[in-house]
Amino acid sequence: MDDADKRLLVAIQRDAAVSQTELADHAGVSASQVSRRLAKLKEEGVLRGIVGVLDPKLAGLTCSAIIRVRLRDHAAANVKAFRDLVERMNEVTLCVMTTGETDYLIKVVARDLPHFQEIVQSKLLRCAAIAHMESSIILEHLKDTTALPID
Repeated sequence: MDDADKRLLVAIQRDAAVSQTELADHAGVSASQVSRRLAKLKEEGVLRGIVGVLDPKLAGLTCSAIIRVRLRDHAAANVKAFRDLVERMNEVTLCVMTTGETDYLIKVVARDLPHFQEIVQSKLLRCAAIAHMESSIILEHLKDTTALPID
């Protein structure tokens, strides 16, 4: 990945809807090179996709929470059951394995607090692999970005 690729990635993270010509200007390459470079970055897996970023509140999702999850144990069956559950849950927008007392952190979005409670009770608490959960409702997003620092 050269400097032009990095400039292209910075520009596309800022606004993927801009024209190829504008992307070329930001990257310092010709417009014809933009599509070739983007195709190469996709093929290499650096650029996983180009998506629209929604405002959760304007999309009707007014409640977000971070949930700390500890599994009963780390037997393969428990790990698989939890991972399969998370994969099926559209409400989970982030799931990461962590070190420390918590095994996983998940971010859940819901229409409102009653919907969040329904998600927890009807999906998460029914998962036998989970030993303990603790949730924190997000009061304010100070920073919420998908942009990575490309140097």
